[in-house]
Amino acid sequence: MEHLRMSGAYWGLTTLDLVGKLGAVDRDEIVSWVMQCQHESARCSGHRQAIELFSYIAISCLSLLHRLDKINVEKAVEYIVSCKNL
Repeated sequence: MEHLRMSGAYWGLTTLDLVGKLGAVDRDEIVSWVMQCQHESARCSGHRQAIELFSYIAISCLSLLHRLDKINVEKAVEYIVSCKNL
């Protein structure tokens, strides 16, 4: 069910951003939670069939929070490219 939680976080953050209330959340807490879901390969854990989407949503959450600096870009790109061959 963790993949649904990440999706809910994304939509909640997006809604708060649209109404100008993104500052109402503890950004550090959310960033910490998103990063806990990340594996060494830069993919994020989630439902077996939703792993690519889960990783995309996790990156999107970090983007909304202006914390893309937390991502290991090289590993993330490597993982995304590897999904192309699945």
